[in-house]
Amino acid sequence: MSSYAERLESLAAEAADRCTSCGKCFEVCPTAREAGMDAGGARERVGELLALTRDGGPAAEGLSQWLGACDGSARCSAACPEDINVRQWVTIAKLKALQTGRPHEVGATNAAGRFRHMAQAVRLLASMQLPSETLRRILAPAERRTADVLFYTGCNVLRTPHIVLNVMDILDALELDFDVVGGTAHCCGVYQFQEADLTTYERVGHRTFQRFGQSGASKVLTWCPTCTKNFDELEKDVEAPGFDLGHVSEFLAANLPALEARFVAPQPKRRVVIHEHLGIGATVASIARLLRAVPNLELIELEQDSGFSYACGGQAAKFKEREQAIHRGLVQGAVAAGADTIVTMYHSCHRALAGAEAIYPLRVVNFTDILAEALGRGGHPDYYQLYKRGGAMDEAVGAARTFLANNGVRIDEASVQSLTADIFNETGLGGPREAFEQAFAALAREG
Repeated sequence: MSSYAERLESLAAEAADRCTSCGKCFEVCPTAREAGMDAGGARERVGELLALTRDGGPAAEGLSQWLGACDGSARCSAACPEDINVRQWVTIAKLKALQTGRPHEVGATNAAGRFRHMAQAVRLLASMQLPSETLRRILAPAERRTADVLFYTGCNVLRTPHIVLNVMDILDALELDFDVVGGTAHCCGVYQFQEADLTTYERVGHRTFQRFGQSGASKVLTWCPTCTKNFDELEKDVEAPGFDLGHVSEFLAANLPALEARFVAPQPKRRVVIHEHLGIGATVASIARLLRAVPNLELIELEQDSGFSYACGGQAAKFKEREQAIHRGLVQGAVAAGADTIVTMYHSCHRALAGAEAIYPLRVVNFTDILAEALGRGGHPDYYQLYKRGGAMDEAVGAARTFLANNGVRIDEASVQSLTADIFNETGLGGPREAFEQAFAALAREG
């Protein structure tokens, strides 16, 4: 067992020692209820979690169902009277259950396949939307950077790279010494950890975290909620880093006076609803605080199902009907409340909701779009939204043709089919997929 694995075992054991078996974590678990598990079995499920942690061996059937349903909402941690990070404990327990319940080779194969599929989609979508010099800057090795602040994008936000460009604009406006790093070469290792391929995880996610420290940066700003969760709960607690780690929204909220001093007038009038997700630090409160400071913006409070998952997609996608209901309820509630804009927190949520403009009388933007605009910057085209809305694809195809050529990347019809599935098979709202498929198939034939 590696020293990293031993520390994970220690974290789980510490949680087990503090647990009083009250069962409140299971009682509030939204995905356990969604999976049909009776809250009355809370003490039994927690007892099985304790047994797995202390004794090892195969997970009991009820515990396996709970672990499989978990989507990382963190409602369990919030409910724990002993202040245990139950989400962290359950995450380690899922790893342990898989390690004892199936051959390592199965998990390693699954993780490699999931990573390969994600990497291909990210590479193509980033190459279709980003200038080559920006892409090279993002992908350069973290350990070679010298800036005091590292903005860590993760992988999947590069499917919607205008968000990355917005954050860079905002940090530029603050006159910070910063650099941006991300892409699949700096993956957080989520697939490897989820599939219990711990050996590969240590070479991927654990190594990425170490590379941040080797850069000499004093602060690392995260974007992706999954990366934030993994690094906060699977790295910081394993070994305290020599740098401060936090989500970019919290950093910006802490520097709000400096941002406000740089806001330019006038700003368009907006009535805004945030698509909220709890579970990742103070991101909801930070984004709300930032938006309230923007001139002419009215923030509308809307009751939401914000505790079901910490972000759209990912593990929450196991409950597709629930996610679809959340998205429909949000946009319909926003329309009924007289909002004209839905603001997304994260990239996966933006992908899910970007196409709502094809159906509802609303704009869908990321919170970074609004902040960058308030600073007199931003304005980067949201090509992914053009894909998701359907309709005329001339602008999107024209831009993709130029970016692909400059990045030295070609797409074929198989890639178009794969991208179409990635974009339109996710939960969320959107226009017809045929417009994207036909336009980009024609572009592939040109190549």
